[in-house]
Amino acid sequence: MASRARTRRGVESAGTTVSETGLEPEPFPMIKWRTDTPRVPRQERSLATRRLILDAACSLANENGINGVTMQLVSQRAGIAAGTAYQFFDDLESIFRDIYEEWYRNWWSVILMYTSEKWSDDWEKKLHALVTASCTFLLKHSDVWTVIRHVDATAEGRIAAPQMLRAQIRRNEYCFTDYLQAKGLTAAEITFVVRANSYTARGHHIFMALANDTVGTVIDGSFETQRALVVEFLRRAQARR
Repeated sequence: MASRARTRRGVESAGTTVSETGLEPEPFPMIKWRTDTPRVPRQERSLATRRLILDAACSLANENGINGVTMQLVSQRAGIAAGTAYQFFDDLESIFRDIYEEWYRNWWSVILMYTSEKWSDDWEKKLHALVTASCTFLLKHSDVWTVIRHVDATAEGRIAAPQMLRAQIRRNEYCFTDYLQAKGLTAAEITFVVRANSYTARGHHIFMALANDTVGTVIDGSFETQRALVVEFLRRAQARR
């Protein structure tokens, strides 16, 4: 009971509300990563025009590469007057940052959905569901990967991507800590397992574009690798008892 109380206080101090059965959603973790100020319109017509610009830039990046995109081409593809894009964005990089942030916001929602409860004896099922949902999301949004990789390599991306990774690790630790503590793992072991599994997920599927004919193999590989690490540390903890 004492260890559970310590865990709960630690989670609350990090800004996450914990109940006996679940976790509340966390705020989007990418904070102060941009050098520009996004301009998001409120009127429906303007929002629709902004969407056209984002989609046009994304499709052009896939077709021509990042260096083959210009504001003039974006305007032409979006079907708007030359220069209209500047009413919404300062430059191309601002467009790419908006695509990047929108993608990460949607992905964060997926993470929260599949880490809404503490994990227990059914952790394998929940881990598999998380991996599957992440891969399904990446496959569905594979059209933005050219932009994602581009922004990741910028100064802003080098701030944003680690923020997301730390948030993912923290979220998974919240889910797993009580169960692994009850099974006898030390705090250091729990941290290692969660971090290692998060990096495994990153290597297997978080930062790679998936295809319909490979997604099943990637899901299986990521899940089995993460599962094997957890099982091994559970075995070690059992052996110490």
